[in-house]
Amino acid sequence: MIVYLQYYFITYFIIIYKIILRENLHYSTKPYAWVISDGTKGMENQSLAFAKLLNINYKLIKYDPPYFLKKIPLSNKLYISSLKKYFLTNTTIPSYIITTGKRMAGVSVALKFILKDKVITIHIQNPKLPFEYFNLLLIPEHDNITAKNVIQTKGALSFFDSDDLNKLDEKKIKLIKKTKQNLILLMMGGKNKRYEPKNSDYYYLSMKIIEATKNVGGQLIVLISRRTPLKAIKILQSSFLKHYEHFQIITSSEHNPYPDILKITDYIVVTSDSVNMISEASNLSIPLFVSHFPQETGKISCFLNNLEKLGVLKKFKGKLFHYRKNKLNTNKETILKVNKFLGL
Repeated sequence: MIVYLQYYFITYFIIIYKIILRENLHYSTKPYAWVISDGTKGMENQSLAFAKLLNINYKLIKYDPPYFLKKIPLSNKLYISSLKKYFLTNTTIPSYIITTGKRMAGVSVALKFILKDKVITIHIQNPKLPFEYFNLLLIPEHDNITAKNVIQTKGALSFFDSDDLNKLDEKKIKLIKKTKQNLILLMMGGKNKRYEPKNSDYYYLSMKIIEATKNVGGQLIVLISRRTPLKAIKILQSSFLKHYEHFQIITSSEHNPYPDILKITDYIVVTSDSVNMISEASNLSIPLFVSHFPQETGKISCFLNNLEKLGVLKKFKGKLFHYRKNKLNTNKETILKVNKFLGL
C-alpha cells in the first residue's frame, strides 16, 4: 500500500511539473484563489463558501478526470492534456488553492508540491492523506481529528447565511408561496455510506410530514437531492396526492430555488443523512427539525446529538413548533480561526 501511494504521488508530481515548465505562468500580485471542484454540489458549495469568507477574488475550476485516472495516475498524453486544460494554460497562479473532499485532495497536494510556498493550500474535510501535505485543513469536530494545521468546525460551511437572505424578490416569492399560510421546507437526502433507508422509511416520513403540515396549516415544498432514489420520490408523490394537496416537489434537475425558499420558509425539516444540508440550516434562525432514518451510531449521530444539546435543532416526531433556536454560526467562527492561523 505504501509503495502504491509513493508511486501515485511521484507520478502525479512529475506530470504537473512537466506541464508547469512548458507554460508561461505568472503569479498573482493580489490575494486570489482557485476553487477546484469535480462538480459535486455539496463539496463545491463548501469550497465556494470558504472563498467568500476569505473576501478575495476567486476562480471556480471544475475538474473531473475519467474514473480510471482518479484511481491509477498513468502518465499518458490524455492525462497531461486534461491537467493542462483545467489548470495551467496561460493562467495566473493563485495565492490560495481551495478544495473539499478526498476526491480532490490529490490535486491540491500535487499543485502544492510544485508551487511550494508560492501558494497556500486549504482543504476542507478529512483528505485521507498525510496532513503535512497541506497548509491548512478544516475538518468537522465530530471527526475527532486534531493536528497543528487542523481547525475544527462545528459542521459544514454554509454557502448561504442570514445576510444573503435579507433581500426579497417579490416576483419569485409569489411563484413559490401559493398560500398565505406557513411554508414548510422538507430537504430530502437518501442512501450514503452510513444510511440506507428502506421504502418504508420514506413512507413513514411522508405521513409524518403531512400530519405536521396539516397541524400548522401550511404549504409543503420538498427539495430532492441527487441521492434521493426515484422510488422514494414516487412514494412521496403518492402519499401527498392521497392526503394533502398543497405540496410541490422540486428535483435537483430543475432550476434550484433553494435560496429563495429559505427567505420565506417558516420551518425546515431535513433528513439525518446530510451533514451539509443540516449545517446550512443550522446557521439560520428558522426552526430546524431532523428526521432520523434508521439510527446511525457513528460520527453523524454524534454530530446531531451535539447540535441538539446546543439548542440548534430538534428531532422531528411529526410536530412542528417554534422554539428558542441557537444559530450555529459556523462560518463566522471558522473565518476568525483561519485569519488567526494565517496571520491575516
